[in-house]
Amino acid sequence: MEITRRDIANYKLLGILLEKDKKKLERYIEKRPSYYSGKVYGSNPQFPYEARGFTITGCTEYEQQQMKKWEEDCRIIEEQIQSDIRYLNELELAIDNVIANCKDIEDKAILEYTKDGLCQQEIAEIMCMERSTVSKRLSKYVSR
Repeated sequence: MEITRRDIANYKLLGILLEKDKKKLERYIEKRPSYYSGKVYGSNPQFPYEARGFTITGCTEYEQQQMKKWEEDCRIIEEQIQSDIRYLNELELAIDNVIANCKDIEDKAILEYTKDGLCQQEIAEIMCMERSTVSKRLSKYVSR
């Protein structure tokens, strides 16, 4: 997997967005449409007549279609989240391999800071170097 500057810079953001997607899916599942249910009252057919309550459930054909559509939409979201998780795991492994194979300690720090979501100017201030130096050092390990 070829790593770009954008991949490293967006790594932290991808994790945050993935958590938001998981919460959205949980919310969709919690607000899932349900079938109607209610109580019906009657009595037994033999004497002495006693009051009885019955719980009934059901839905119309339209509601069944809505339920199927809802479940399909949730399945699509869930598949996308699983795909994003796989991509994020592959990206993390690739980024960590680049960092682990880096021999220069300053370059390693620059890559770690970039992975943590800092911009080049912030990294330059922390490392006491020019922003252009940070950019050049990143260019040794990642493509544009």
